[in-house]
Amino acid sequence: MRIDISVIVPIYKGQKHIKRLMEMILSWNSLSDRYSTEIILVNDYPDIPLDISYLQSEGHIQRKIIENLKNIGIHGSRIEGIKHAEGKYILFLDQDDTLMNSYLESQMNCLRDNDAVICGGLWRNGEKIYSETNPMKEEYSFEEYLDCGYPLVSLGQLLIKKSSIPTEWIENPMIYNGWDDHFLWAVMMAYGVKVAVNEEILYIHEEDGNNASFNWKQMSLSGQNFRDVFLSLNLLKLNQKNKFISLINNKIRKYDVYAELSVLMDEANSDMIATLFANQGVKQIAIYGFGIYGKKLFELLQNTDIHILYGIDQRNDTKTAVVPIYGLKDELENVDAVIITAVFSFEEIKRNLEKYFMKDLKIISLLDLLKMI
Repeated sequence: MRIDISVIVPIYKGQKHIKRLMEMILSWNSLSDRYSTEIILVNDYPDIPLDISYLQSEGHIQRKIIENLKNIGIHGSRIEGIKHAEGKYILFLDQDDTLMNSYLESQMNCLRDNDAVICGGLWRNGEKIYSETNPMKEEYSFEEYLDCGYPLVSLGQLLIKKSSIPTEWIENPMIYNGWDDHFLWAVMMAYGVKVAVNEEILYIHEEDGNNASFNWKQMSLSGQNFRDVFLSLNLLKLNQKNKFISLINNKIRKYDVYAELSVLMDEANSDMIATLFANQGVKQIAIYGFGIYGKKLFELLQNTDIHILYGIDQRNDTKTAVVPIYGLKDELENVDAVIITAVFSFEEIKRNLEKYFMKDLKIISLLDLLKMI
């Protein structure tokens, strides 16, 4: 039987996800006459073998289970999946990803004569991955990557021809989880893999602060791992090398800063933070950056005497909250202080805020604030 699509899913202590994954892929039934699909489950927790005996067999979807002999990480597991994949096209999923019923049909329709296609999606409790403030590019290139970095949230947004997956990615498994998707994209761009753009929202990825991508120490190590491996491939021209090193080292430093912030945030409580504000005569604040840590700060201060009037975010068109979320250029009410939760970019944000607010406004880094506790 000819296989068109191979769906590769590394499973780590994820038996509970398998039934939902199978049902999700079975929802592509309307395409069963056009595309044949296989799902490859790669068990990266060998202590407990995967069991799918309770699932009904479906003739148009083949199922394969690969039992790793030892834990080899998500990149190694994806490579094992590729070794057993018979499909012309590959879709890499995380075990907790969600795809819309129309995912396959829509992606294949947009692929046309390209090597790969990426789609739109949702993350962080329904925020759009792409919007007016963060649009999808009309086309992607290696130079665009060096300027802007990795544009996806996860490989679940990507459908790619198996033949277009660079051998460098297959032959160099990452030691640390975290950057294998970034690695794949970078080497794809270096080889000029043609990527189509599908703006339809087809993919859902939840980030609540507990995902592997929020293990900042591991992400830092994974970033270093990626940087060193990619440099060893000698794919960069002389004028590209410095841009690449700067791009990756900046991201690594960001992870290190957020690792420190995360520890301090876990140790803080509402009374501590409210007392610090009270001691500085701060009663009304705005929160700059309504991501994971902006939301945590909001929750901590909700039942205190500190009043959060609004949030400010570069991507205010995707954010929803109890308080209004504005862009920096909107008309902003005066407050006693603005707390910047995007702490790695504090100095740049501070300079921008000073263009729009009165000069005696307190502009405080959340990291600096927590260090005072």
